Amino acid sequence: MSTWENEDEYGDIDENNTGNGFGAASEDNTNAGLPSGVIDRLKAYAERVGKKLSEVIDEFITMCKEYSADPASEDEDLLIDWAEQLVVETRRASGGGNSKLQTWVGCFLGVADKKRDRLANIVRANLKLFKDDPEEAISSGRLGVYSKNDGVWYLTTKEGQVSTEIPVEGNPTPPHAIKHDNMWVCLTTYDNKAAPSKKMGRYAYFLGGEEEDFVKNGNISLWRIDLTGDNVYHNLTVGRPCKVPVIPPRDNASEAFKDVLTTYDDFSVNYTDEFVNDDLRPLLAPSRFWTNPDYELFVPVDSLEEAYEERKQFYDAGGERRSFGPLVITKGTVTRMSTEPRESEYDEEGHNYNMTLSSSISGDIDCWVPGAVGKCTQPFTSHWGEESFPYAERSTVFVFGRIGLKTRDGLTTPKLTVFGVYADPRRSRRRMTGGDTGTEQFN
Repeated sequence: MSTWENEDEYGDIDENNTGNGFGAASEDNTNAGLPSGVIDRLKAYAERVGKKLSEVIDEFITMCKEYSADPASEDEDLLIDWAEQLVVETRRASGGGNSKLQTWVGCFLGVADKKRDRLANIVRANLKLFKDDPEEAISSGRLGVYSKNDGVWYLTTKEGQVSTEIPVEGNPTPPHAIKHDNMWVCLTTYDNKAAPSKKMGRYAYFLGGEEEDFVKNGNISLWRIDLTGDNVYHNLTVGRPCKVPVIPPRDNASEAFKDVLTTYDDFSVNYTDEFVNDDLRPLLAPSRFWTNPDYELFVPVDSLEEAYEERKQFYDAGGERRSFGPLVITKGTVTRMSTEPRESEYDEEGHNYNMTLSSSISGDIDCWVPGAVGKCTQPFTSHWGEESFPYAERSTVFVFGRIGLKTRDGLTTPKLTVFGVYADPRRSRRRMTGGDTGTEQFN
């Protein structure tokens, strides 16, 4: 590749030459003489993390000096690799704005029963744009269109048409393709490659806050951590103090998503209580942390129906106004439970579990435990780690879930859809396990 000096391919003149062949980013020189392949990556990253493009370009130029005394003389493919390194490094360490990766501390309360496609609305909006204005959808870099040429799949993007080198024979559907009328289209990345059109996500419920705010100010509330991709079945230990890397919601997030924390694919949990002093660690025990009245989550098991009426929310469906109950934490004694999965056509995983809590006022409280809760947590195990053990009926458990109402024989009583269970080992009876379960023992 020939070197470029004071003028980039867009005609922006470098009047503030930095001495390394690149121009300093400015309002008049927005691309600093960098190749388009680099700018595409830096621009996409700047938009994602909420930084100005000029700031990201300056970071990139500083990083280039670590590799080369004259970065402007390097091949474009090498500069692109350096740009990729910057994106990975900074998104992990110093994302910028409200997209910065931060440490949240607290504990998990449970997981949602359903997973959802996080790209569904994006796909829907882009397909509508493509239907209304195909040229705009392609030139904006939102969509690409597949075509067949000489037995090979070609992809047309804002940069033109290129071969995917994938033969049509044996591949009737091109990569990440979406059927639209009689055409195959796809979402595209910043470097004009086909991108996945689905990204499944599941919310994990987290009681805590940003580490410094948690420790210094005691600001603690209920959050939803969005676990996506392979992490939709991430194994979580409910109730155990931990640290998690998350991205906080943007300041301009809609009201419905102000409590959502996002994650990267390499999401991991550090189970520890060392974020507070020794004398405060006993307060993190779920028997105390979950029941703290400051969070307004704990409701006595005898007050569930009252809590439903006081905190219920409404939504419209088919012209009809409907209500749904609040998320709460309660405590009760288990009178019955089924730890083996039971088939259910209503559960997304195809099975669920159940337990019954005793209430002196409402009688038995039916608790339905979704299949996902069984897959992602250990709802029928007390405590955690090597000290964990299966608990039996007549144990006292702390339950996080959503209140509902059921009517039987004309009597309306509360019920719970359970998203998480914590069984305190000091309140749990050990369940007897093992033994010979074969029919041969009766011969």
